[in-house]
Amino acid sequence: MLRTFSVRDGHLHVEEDAPTGSLPLGALWLDLQSPSAQEESAVERLVGLDIPTRAEAAAIGESARLYVEDGALVMTAAVVAGVSEGKRPVAADVTFVLTSSLLVTVRDADPLPFRAFVQKCRREPAVREMPETVFLALVETIIDRAAALLDGAQVDLERVSAEAFADADRKGRRRAIDPRVLVKRLGRINALVARLRESLLGLGRMLAFFRQNAAAALPESALRRLASMEGDVRALAEFDAQLSNELSFVLEALFGLTNAEQNRIIRVFTIASVLFLPPTLVGTVYGMNFEAMPELKWVFGYPMALGLMVASAVLPYWLFRRSGWL
Repeated sequence: MLRTFSVRDGHLHVEEDAPTGSLPLGALWLDLQSPSAQEESAVERLVGLDIPTRAEAAAIGESARLYVEDGALVMTAAVVAGVSEGKRPVAADVTFVLTSSLLVTVRDADPLPFRAFVQKCRREPAVREMPETVFLALVETIIDRAAALLDGAQVDLERVSAEAFADADRKGRRRAIDPRVLVKRLGRINALVARLRESLLGLGRMLAFFRQNAAAALPESALRRLASMEGDVRALAEFDAQLSNELSFVLEALFGLTNAEQNRIIRVFTIASVLFLPPTLVGTVYGMNFEAMPELKWVFGYPMALGLMVASAVLPYWLFRRSGWL
């Protein structure tokens, strides 16, 4: 699919389908989403450049992510997608081709920032002054989305932490939790944080490349926006690293709590087996079928055996309590 964004009479116009002969008047941005071969060829004829598709960029490797071709900047960065649809987050590569008169984006996924950016273009006329400002505003929308996702990941992590480390009630009982559920939730948070880390790294490199090659032609307002975006990327990268450390701590603490709970249960069963072992021994002795057992003919033989069983259980319990094992 190809969408053409152009500005005419101060208004933003969005057109579907690929132009066949020439670009619309005032065209600023061509957005290619999972383009067909015909759409790609049409845009390459109009722009006069080879537009790298996702497969072509993957075949070239890292060297194809940031370079200059015939005066145009070709930049590729990962953008987190799939979160708003409830799917597993993925880092989808988006290629930005920036010429002196046009911005071209090539992508296979449909991240939320691209859908939200159209409304931003309509609300803010300064965004659509030139291709460079469109590029900066689009990347800014991607950064804002990354910040929102990191905030959401922090809230989810705090909820998991609160459930894992919940205090006992007044009776000293802890609310039963399923560690498997919490570990799965931590895994989903970690997947999102990892994808965001990859995206922020690529965005930071792309902005540095853009500053090096295109900052001279930018107005002062765009330079201030660029500097602010670079600071935001650095701050979000630090925030992402902090969340990763907190994730590791909560996961290790959760495993520690699970092991402690298992050890407590094993200790209870071990003490119970030790307490019942002496009474079992007494009962086994008096369950023998020997004729020469004087206690069999005693009137108080049965009460004596029961008392001996009770005493043999109480004595180890008292010793355990005295030693602080219970």
